[in-house]
Amino acid sequence: MWLLLVVLALGFLVGKLVRSDLAKGVGKVLSTVGLLFLLFAMGVRLGQEEFLRMKLTFFGLSALFLAFAAGAGAVVVAGLVERMVSRRKRP
Repeated sequence: MWLLLVVLALGFLVGKLVRSDLAKGVGKVLSTVGLLFLLFAMGVRLGQEEFLRMKLTFFGLSALFLAFAAGAGAVVVAGLVERMVSRRKRP
């Protein structure tokens, strides 16, 4: 855990001290490569777990349902707030 915090702090300091365009470009590339490696490693881990492979459809459908429910809830709340605000503006 400490190693992660130290690496994060070092990265923050380097980003704060080095502000050249080259450093920004290198930082972007390193971030992208790191993210792709992380996704690859997660895929390898998922491929090794038999239980997760068996439940993958369930997890996917659950995630899809939660995404739609969150979107629908946001639309409903936005509609209610809009109604409340428009009623207060009328004399």
